Amino acid sequence: MLCVTIGDDGSVTDIVDLGHATPPTHTSMNQSFQQQLPKHLTLHIGDGDMLIKRVTDTTQLELVLAPVELHRRNIQRRLREAQLPKDGLQCTDPTAVATQLLTVDGQSPATLDRIDRLSMIRSIRSDDEPSIASPTVPADPQEIEQIRTEVESVTGFHPERLAVLDTVADGLTPPFDADTADLVKAATTIERTLGQRTSKAVSEVELIRRATRQILTTDGEIFKQAYPDIDRVSLVGISSVAISYIDLLHALLATVGVPVDIHFRVGTGSYLVERVSKLFNVAEPGTVVF
Repeated sequence: MLCVTIGDDGSVTDIVDLGHATPPTHTSMNQSFQQQLPKHLTLHIGDGDMLIKRVTDTTQLELVLAPVELHRRNIQRRLREAQLPKDGLQCTDPTAVATQLLTVDGQSPATLDRIDRLSMIRSIRSDDEPSIASPTVPADPQEIEQIRTEVESVTGFHPERLAVLDTVADGLTPPFDADTADLVKAATTIERTLGQRTSKAVSEVELIRRATRQILTTDGEIFKQAYPDIDRVSLVGISSVAISYIDLLHALLATVGVPVDIHFRVGTGSYLVERVSKLFNVAEPGTVVF
């Protein structure tokens, strides 16, 4: 298990390797990427017991974000087996948190489902929108939706991340450079047009983005109202890093100031901890280009 603690002054106060193998370059790279992380952030690899230990050692209330229901059930089972109170950990998922925050803020948490999106994409496609008329862009709404989802998952449609993706596309060998640029542009156009045609969130990812923006807009007040007793937030059970989750945590770290822990799985954690610093390195998380 690797535990990294970032102090209030941004310094690394604790680096502990408790036995899981890491790449040979990991130790030498620690200092550089850790210094780029926000304050109050702790990263863990393969340390599933720490959540249970905190219930035993503290009276603080922890909000545990577990995107997969199986992980939430496993946490509850571990608490029962250890005969520990369940009220020390409040298990939920990022989408439910976003819904709660927007409700507190007086906004509708309604979201388009996949069938609605496909129907609307079909309508947009039939309108001969110039930016998605490129031969590179497929005609099938399901394929267009897949492209939209992929671009959303790696950029969140944040202007800085889209700019990086455009730079990557420009560096590809022709004709892949132009084709990739067309697909990214089409995904952005679809997302923008869907948003213009409905008051609902285009997707659950967009719902989390809306909540992220409101955390920043209210300087964390909506989180304090929705979760007044929370002393710590943890993201657990992840084998990949969703941009929307990182941006949500980024907003909390920037405004609320509660300690935040990210627990990576052993198989992918060593790789992901070295990517995390770059994912936090954007201004105004949750912002979109349109």
